[in-house]
Amino acid sequence: MEQTIRNRCDNGKATVGWGVMQRKFFANVLFTIGLAFVFVYFGVDKFVHPQLWIDWMPMWMDGIFGISNHGWMYITGIAEIIFAFMLIIPIRTIRQAGALLCVLHLVAVLTQTGWNDVAVRDIGLLFMSLGLFALI
Repeated sequence: MEQTIRNRCDNGKATVGWGVMQRKFFANVLFTIGLAFVFVYFGVDKFVHPQLWIDWMPMWMDGIFGISNHGWMYITGIAEIIFAFMLIIPIRTIRQAGALLCVLHLVAVLTQTGWNDVAVRDIGLLFMSLGLFALI
């Protein structure tokens, strides 16, 4: 029945049921953990295994502001780590900004990498970032 989804407050207004709140909360937590893990992992891995990441840096970035592609790769790694930490800071506006930055970062990555198996992963992460932004 309708009553199982919605409960009534003392003032008679409909409120979201406990089960709906729990599902949204757990979806939020799972999206946050998943995205933060991926962004921290990729950010740290750019420092641990730079040889695996340098070929993904667009050639046109080499030399912009006097920074080499290796420098841009490290800057990207730092940014990814910062985005991940923004997702877990318990302040709504910071978390929303972190999710939005993840979205923008993934859009930028997708415009540079072309269509391949990595792009499929990044599209999944992009939609996960959008979903988290909507839940926060």
